[in-house]
Amino acid sequence: MAEPRRTIDINDIAFGIIHTRMRLHFMATPKGDRSAVKYFVIGHPRTGTTTMHKLFEANGINSFHDSRDWQTGRYDAFSDFGQVRPVAAYDRVYPNARFILNFRPLRHYLNSIATHHQKVFSVQNFINEALRRADYFAWALEYFRGRDNFIAVNIEAPGAVAAVADFCGFAVKEPPGGAVNNVSNRPRFAQNAANIQAALEALDIVEEAGRGVLVSKLHGTRQDTLRAARDTLRVVE
Repeated sequence: MAEPRRTIDINDIAFGIIHTRMRLHFMATPKGDRSAVKYFVIGHPRTGTTTMHKLFEANGINSFHDSRDWQTGRYDAFSDFGQVRPVAAYDRVYPNARFILNFRPLRHYLNSIATHHQKVFSVQNFINEALRRADYFAWALEYFRGRDNFIAVNIEAPGAVAAVADFCGFAVKEPPGGAVNNVSNRPRFAQNAANIQAALEALDIVEEAGRGVLVSKLHGTRQDTLRAARDTLRVVE
């Protein structure tokens, strides 16, 4: 059986365009106080971004939770679609910024985004997204290696929200009412569940996909290097 490979799909094109547009927007807009403490949630959507937003608000932080351009001169905390943001540019401009890489087990993530979009995705679509996500995690681990202004947190892990609050130095450890679990009321398509299973089997990560991991078999020969980078960082898996 041939090893599954990533192909260029519509999301690669769309995310590339969005990333470029957001980077240009950031370059052109007011930055405000560059010495201010900013909080950037840089993980994927459907992975606790609303909870992070509510946590910021509970601690009196002016927070913006939206997939639109982040107005960094007007707000101090940002969440939603963090994986397409110009993270390195934020890091250069705001030396006191803190970065939160939020994630969840791969199977749960794929199920959530498929249900949210209410369409059937192919096996190849899910393979592409799994590999795209793994590439982003690898970039983040290497980029932030050894840094103390970064935390990666599996939002399904016990104590995940409190760990973020501690990292940020917040007095309020959880938003009122606890974590916000945006479970979609939209119907799940049986074909998506079957295609996700087929994708995970093709990638040989069925067991791994049920756990919250940053370094994956998908990283191949880079696994040891990425584990070494991970071990220099604050991580809740």
